[in-house]
Amino acid sequence: MTAPAVSRVRGTRSLQLRFMLLAFASAALLAVVAATIAYHFGQARALASSRSNVEAVVAAVEKTLAIGAFANDPVLLQEVVSGLARNEWVDVAEVVAPDGHRLAQAARPGVGPGLPGSWLQRPVLSPFDGSERLAQLRIQINEARVRADADREAYTLAAAMAGQAAVLAVVLYLLAARLVSRPIVRLASALRRMQPGAEERLQTPAGHAHDEIGVLIAGANALLDSNERALQTERQLRAAVEAMEAQYRQIFDASSAGIFVVDAQGRLINANPTVSRLLSLSMGELRALGEQDFIARVFQRPEQVRQMMAEAAQRCEAVSADLELVPVGEARRWVHCLISAPPNGGTVEGVIYDVTERKTNENAVRHRAEHDGLTQLKNRAAGEQTLARLVQEAREGAASLSVVCIDLDGFKRINDTHGHAAGDAVLVACAERMRAAVRRSSDLVARLGGDEFLVALRDVGPGDAVLTQVMTQLIDGLSQPIELDGGEVVRVGVSLGVACLPLHGDQAAALLRSADEALYHVKRNGKLAFALALPG
Repeated sequence: MTAPAVSRVRGTRSLQLRFMLLAFASAALLAVVAATIAYHFGQARALASSRSNVEAVVAAVEKTLAIGAFANDPVLLQEVVSGLARNEWVDVAEVVAPDGHRLAQAARPGVGPGLPGSWLQRPVLSPFDGSERLAQLRIQINEARVRADADREAYTLAAAMAGQAAVLAVVLYLLAARLVSRPIVRLASALRRMQPGAEERLQTPAGHAHDEIGVLIAGANALLDSNERALQTERQLRAAVEAMEAQYRQIFDASSAGIFVVDAQGRLINANPTVSRLLSLSMGELRALGEQDFIARVFQRPEQVRQMMAEAAQRCEAVSADLELVPVGEARRWVHCLISAPPNGGTVEGVIYDVTERKTNENAVRHRAEHDGLTQLKNRAAGEQTLARLVQEAREGAASLSVVCIDLDGFKRINDTHGHAAGDAVLVACAERMRAAVRRSSDLVARLGGDEFLVALRDVGPGDAVLTQVMTQLIDGLSQPIELDGGEVVRVGVSLGVACLPLHGDQAAALLRSADEALYHVKRNGKLAFALALPG
């Protein structure tokens, strides 16, 4: 018996054609809506991002501003606001006193004050009293940059949405043609070619006599429907998994944070392009580190990173710290690093952010806070704090420590006769000579104030030859002539008093007191010498 011919559905009756037209119409509408939403969302996110970036910069210089406002230092304040104004997100930066007058103001090149825009305001509090408000920092956001970022993000997202919708429509069209229409027609043809005699017949519902559903119902059965649904589900799951993998790869490659994965021995497994940029290595050079110890090659203190890896594995949570990278040339570079490690000793994940600018600012602020502005020696507070630490270390290690109080003889006469500038030049020259005599970086040289100085020598006792040698070098060096800017030559004398731990005490205050008494003994008996304190 000959099977009946299979009719094909064409024209506007075809579900395939209607589906394609609907997909393209939906894609066009989605692209228009997405472009509108993307612009407003991009503008809001750009403004939030600019505020976040500006607040991060403000946080980095907050302590410096507080010191400048507390010290009423217009040069320091102007330097800080000028640095803020060079930020691409800032139009104008200014510091305003509580009475309303400007202490410092700077604008980005090409931008004049008075332009309308969004302002970020932060109080400048005293570094010593958090409740005391010294001034107010006002920053005008770069609105042009915000709008430009919003427009760029909107156009990019709209183009991506339109392209994605078009590709999706084409793919759906091809899938419909490949997976639905032709298979259904072939299956229907096969069923119609079957030998007659089946007891059941599928009835075509009204309205579907001339489309693919009619062909499906006329030529398929429940088993084929079940198999087709299972196949569609499998393909959808596979597509979802592939899309998810592609999304994660895009996030990994485009992240602003450096992400790397190493094995338990520190060998590099994978890293994103941001790591390449932060380490000043090409991706080829980075991949070559897979056969080396990545941790030792990149970090200045690899033992600290390995300790973080062990701690993260033990605690089963991320561990973070600021780490110094191996320098490229003379530049020091810092990153904030987060380490995550499984407890079973598998692969270790790391995330790094560049914090070089913040660390540089912190170190500069700390140096200014701990050092005398004229001689660059440690100031009184830092000197006494360092001395207390050296005393404690000497006591714990049962080691010797010599404390020397130094007073310049005749300095007041030079200051009165030649002026303060000459006195400053004498202090600077004497500080350099003290540093030359006390060569070890582990020893202490500090200015207590005026023409009084403090020296502490680690692992040096009263009977050691090095003590006499350093004292002699100090006396010889400080008593040498000093030539002033005008060509005049002046001289100062020096008196030194020495106290040693544990002979003269085991506390910093007691040692300073004994050394000071020995110093005044020298002054009363001819000066230009040193004396050891009497045993306590």
